[in-house]
Amino acid sequence: MFLKTLTCALALMACAVQAQTVVATEHQWTDDVVGSHIFQAGADAWHINTSAKEDTTANQNSLSRLQLANSYPVWQYRPTTAWMRFEGGLRVGSDVLLSMKYRADQPTGSRLDEASVDWAFHTYGAKFGVLDPKISWCRTYDVDSPWVRENNPFCSIQPLNFAKGSAPGAQVYANFIAGGYSLQALAGAYRPMWWNYAPDETPTLDLGPTSVVKNHTKSGFALSATNLRNGTEFRVGLLRDHYQAQKDSSTPNVPYEYDVQSGVMFLGANWYATQKIALRATYFTYTGDMVRTLQSQVQHLLRDQNSKYKATSLEMNYQPNATHVFALAHVVYDFNQNYSNYDVQSGTPVFQSGYAGAPHFVTTNTSVSWRHDWRKGLFTVLQYSDARVSQTHSVSQRQVSSNGTALGLRLGYRF
Repeated sequence: MFLKTLTCALALMACAVQAQTVVATEHQWTDDVVGSHIFQAGADAWHINTSAKEDTTANQNSLSRLQLANSYPVWQYRPTTAWMRFEGGLRVGSDVLLSMKYRADQPTGSRLDEASVDWAFHTYGAKFGVLDPKISWCRTYDVDSPWVRENNPFCSIQPLNFAKGSAPGAQVYANFIAGGYSLQALAGAYRPMWWNYAPDETPTLDLGPTSVVKNHTKSGFALSATNLRNGTEFRVGLLRDHYQAQKDSSTPNVPYEYDVQSGVMFLGANWYATQKIALRATYFTYTGDMVRTLQSQVQHLLRDQNSKYKATSLEMNYQPNATHVFALAHVVYDFNQNYSNYDVQSGTPVFQSGYAGAPHFVTTNTSVSWRHDWRKGLFTVLQYSDARVSQTHSVSQRQVSSNGTALGLRLGYRF
């Protein structure tokens, strides 16, 4: 399989790569440093306590809604697990940069996040390959991340992460200065099914094992503005997602055809309160609409309002010196699933949803962490998280709550 082969190749590459001096020069839209090849690896250990003892149904999931380290893992969850990150850049001539980002961990599995060719000319450029839409500030590849696990679910939860994730495609970008700000604009088109990259990706909507994705496209725009005087940064990102799929129904040989249109928006601000205290605020939201066509003797067209969810995060990092970082974060994640099924042609219900009423979840996560960088690339991160979920039934207004805590330790090495 392609990703397994890639994993072996990266392991060999990691052994061959020597530690290099990091060049502190940014290239165009990337947050990488030009000319660096960085390999990070280590192990995470978690101790989790929850009021929910087991996962229930997919939409009444008290345990996974807590969004701790045991929520929605791609690999079978283990309290202690290994992880790795690789990112590299190779400049070819003065105008072309080859970039690669690859990760393997329990939350997202093995994933190639970037393998691109970047051609820059003057203040404009174009990128081709597997690309990141750049509509978030996830710390996936940050060499100085203060977290064992990020608190924002759009970065740490697999179904939500794929809603904005990388895919084969093309981007164009422009860099310019205006009013004391360095502005960077990017537009891209992405095709997750190309090269068999993510043929089964259906962001946030689980169609089950009998479903087949027929078509999947993404398009997005992002704008970043950095104050040249104080370093304050703002970013806005928009991503449209459209896919079509087929799923077998309970009636033999009578499949459903799905057509899903969804959108993701990201707003973020990052600034320094003092020389040692950095603040970050983000707002992430997803909305989606789904049209289902039931193929039978009489064609019924059903329209559903799909999931709506948003996450608001506030984070403060205090770095008293070069080896210590203390972080505090507070995230509120709001999930509302509102199904309204009706026959478009007659206006009368023709399909009864399995939900007597749509659940509304609000998850609040507060985390603190301490990172210490030791000598020769070794570092540790200690994190404590407290999560609380409030669930309200839209019809009965019955409220159910759950809570949990997680203590995580990361042992990592960078070379």
